[in-house]
Amino acid sequence: MPQFNAEIARLLMPLFILSGGACMLLAWSAIDEKAARAQAWFAGIVHVAALWSIASLWNAEGWPILNGMLIVDRFALFFAGICVVSSLATILVSSGYLHRFNIHRGEYYALLLLSTAGMFVLVTAYDLMSVFLGIELMSLAIYVIVGFRRRDFLANEAAMKYFLLGAFAIAFFLYGMSIIYGLCGTMNFKGIVVEATSRELIKEPPFLFAIALLLVGFVFKVSAVPFHMWVPDVYQGAPSPVTGYMAGAVKAASFAAFLRLFYMSFMPARAQWVDIVVVLAIATMTLGNVVALVQRNVKRMLAYSSIAHAGYILIGMAALGLDNTKAASGVMFYLVVYAFMTLGAFALISALENREDSRGLELEDFSGLGLRRPVLGAVMALFMFAMAGIPPTAGFFGKYYIFSAAIDRGLTWLAVVGVLNSALSLYYYLRVVVYMYMRKPKADAAPVFDDWGVRTVLFVSVLVTIWLGLGPSGIVPGIETVLDWTSDSLDRIASLR
Repeated sequence: MPQFNAEIARLLMPLFILSGGACMLLAWSAIDEKAARAQAWFAGIVHVAALWSIASLWNAEGWPILNGMLIVDRFALFFAGICVVSSLATILVSSGYLHRFNIHRGEYYALLLLSTAGMFVLVTAYDLMSVFLGIELMSLAIYVIVGFRRRDFLANEAAMKYFLLGAFAIAFFLYGMSIIYGLCGTMNFKGIVVEATSRELIKEPPFLFAIALLLVGFVFKVSAVPFHMWVPDVYQGAPSPVTGYMAGAVKAASFAAFLRLFYMSFMPARAQWVDIVVVLAIATMTLGNVVALVQRNVKRMLAYSSIAHAGYILIGMAALGLDNTKAASGVMFYLVVYAFMTLGAFALISALENREDSRGLELEDFSGLGLRRPVLGAVMALFMFAMAGIPPTAGFFGKYYIFSAAIDRGLTWLAVVGVLNSALSLYYYLRVVVYMYMRKPKADAAPVFDDWGVRTVLFVSVLVTIWLGLGPSGIVPGIETVLDWTSDSLDRIASLR
């Protein structure tokens, strides 16, 4: 049995806070179904406590615990912070949204906490079994909250598609785990690389087949081609705050486990799997951008945009190398930037929706928004510019670090493909801006429900998007500080090999 002591309890405190808060909320919801607003406040306090715990662990040594099942290092805490902040932002946006749609119930917040607890397990995973447990705990709660509007056909369809395809993808992952265990006799990340190199398994077909199967599981979770089919329907059918949470937090947690596993365990076999990742990157960003061009529904457009962004991040995965942490650091920076851009965009979309908008907003619904609500129009325009990678926003620097890492690795042509795709995406991002400023407001334009929660999320998202594009390091973490954090995290991972 793994040894458990006070130090391990301290390292796992964020997990205990999140899971304990979820259990308390479930019990509270069963006792009092009409205290949803108080339960939302309680969930927010739990998230703040989890963030404080993560901050207190920032300088943790980062050694494997629980017989090598988990590792709480700066890399894990970096992504855990992104996930908890994303979940807290979702709570702030959700309170008014759920009340407006008459689905405000406390179990929603309990499910968010459970999903975030699963993300903590996923980003701290140091063993394939821990990765599986983290994915399942994260996903099972999300399957439910995707269909939280249970009387809405689109929400039911979205939840069912996500569940069935998720079960299909995780089966591949489990099969790959079993092959790895059969070949290496261990599922520990360090044990895999030690056994694979010492026994010369790197070029053996069964080992490479196992890597391909594991890749399928990750490709589904990060919404990359060809396992992207669920994304537009799920993003459209889910409540808009949940869509933002999935696009930011789920993608960040999944890429965290993906990055750690391939950076630690499968780098000796890079020559065998890099071509697959390159093909996935090209197909993902190209299909996402091309299909987004013809979308009229804004949530579906941002769904295909999310697919395209997964393709950009896969360029960084293809450029990974132990001799240069620039690619991995670029992936980490891109994920934090993308999380805030997406949270802000979907917070604004949530504020524009009402009970008649179960299918999501169309481009026409943004007509004249910049004229009748100038601040909100400017905020949405900023997010569109950042997603397109227009300088000096943080989105530009996220793509810059990814593409420059690919050039350093000798994948200049792949970086060029990424730049061309970014240029292609300008059309559908700027189309939203055109509708906001160059079309007359609709006569029956719905009111904007921008309560204090939505305004808080928009303010923080705008601040991060601008500051990580322009801001220097200092009292507030700027772009140099975040890059230093990522480099320190990766140096620690490399030392554990």
